[in-house]
Amino acid sequence: MGSDGRQHEHCCPVFGVKNGGPISGLGILLILFGIVPYILIPETMPAVIAFFVGFGIFLVWIGIAK
Repeated sequence: MGSDGRQHEHCCPVFGVKNGGPISGLGILLILFGIVPYILIPETMPAVIAFFVGFGIFLVWIGIAK
């Protein structure tokens, strides 16, 4: 409760905004960082690519869910 008797909404926005735009954008960027090296150099480490793409998909999902 605040000093004026009202309850304040508990909100913890990421990057200072309440919508999921920046999170989704970061996720898309990570997906691109995983896919582009695989297209240019096919023998790139698949575990690193899977990590980047997987975490990027997770961030896009979190951004859409907001």
